[in-house]
Amino acid sequence: MPQSIPAVLTREHVLRTLSDLDAGLEHSFGKPTGYQLIQDGKAYAPKAVVGLACRYSIGRVLQPEEFSGGEAPGQANFVLRKLGFTVVKKEDEAKEPQTGKDWSEAEVRLVVADYFEMLESEMLGKAYKKSEHRKALIPQLSGRSDGSVEFKHQNVSGVLVELGMPYIEGYKPRGNYQAMLATEVEAFLDQRPGFLEQLATAPILNPVEPKVIAAPNLDLVIEAPPVKIAAPSPSSKPWVSRKPRKIDFAERDAVNRRLGVLGEQFVLDLEKYRLLKAGRDDLAQKVLWASREIGDGLGFDIISFDETDDSERMLEVKATGQSKFSRFYVTSNEVRCSEDIPQQYQLFRVFDFARSPRLYILHGSLREHCQLEPVLYRASL
Repeated sequence: MPQSIPAVLTREHVLRTLSDLDAGLEHSFGKPTGYQLIQDGKAYAPKAVVGLACRYSIGRVLQPEEFSGGEAPGQANFVLRKLGFTVVKKEDEAKEPQTGKDWSEAEVRLVVADYFEMLESEMLGKAYKKSEHRKALIPQLSGRSDGSVEFKHQNVSGVLVELGMPYIEGYKPRGNYQAMLATEVEAFLDQRPGFLEQLATAPILNPVEPKVIAAPNLDLVIEAPPVKIAAPSPSSKPWVSRKPRKIDFAERDAVNRRLGVLGEQFVLDLEKYRLLKAGRDDLAQKVLWASREIGDGLGFDIISFDETDDSERMLEVKATGQSKFSRFYVTSNEVRCSEDIPQQYQLFRVFDFARSPRLYILHGSLREHCQLEPVLYRASL
């Protein structure tokens, strides 16, 4: 059974191992598959790096079958991120299939309308099939393939992420979209002022039931963080355009106390389960729901523990009914806390809570991981 990677592994051990690999160190680990450690422009297999680095920490190579390479605490990607290394999914080479013709305004408008029809169904919990939507849409376009239409829908997700709005879970956001696409998305929303309010009150974005932890697969529940937390699009000037601000979905999450409690309960139960599974019943009993037992304003919500050395970990929980790439609010206190105790601080971003809650973890200073934009000031004279 895989074990947790020994806590004595340090950043220096990993750096020495990377130098060894650059010098041609032979080993029995495979090449990078799903993820890569990126250092000085070079790519390495995360599991191989950790296993070999243990020569310097415990005096022997940790064999592949002895540990896991995932994102959960004690696994390879988690440990490397905690030590400050960059671990990313292998390069996504997908490009939009080309037909030799630029997309017309009429085609883009059809794609956008079709996307929002699917998004509405998804947010309201209505069944639909993406493949059937593409099949119905293609005859209205000018020789577009199924793959090309799918890619365009992913571009719409990219626009919505930049605008801070919900997007379709199955359409991974893709950037580098044409300006016309962003214009058509904005036009669609301007022409249907009640559409966003309808989404904002949808059950998917407003979960009310807790998620019971029985025996979750941590490798499926805990995912890699996005390579980039999307920054807000450039601020508009509503005092010039006279257009009111659209709904701030991240702000709605931040003030949704019920959602916050559900997210914290989910992480609390998950941490207890993880420690029990690691054979640390003693630590599982000590996990503390700090925001409830001590009070708000600590800069974190839960006190948990590292099962290998018993050290405390301060967990801040941010929950949403939206998907993985959605933005979130953090307080100045949380940012300062993450900078003051970066070795202990972790932000657990819980997403898609109403359907299939999953999470990713950010280690240490939030300022190093996220693009932070000031949105509120305390004023005094």
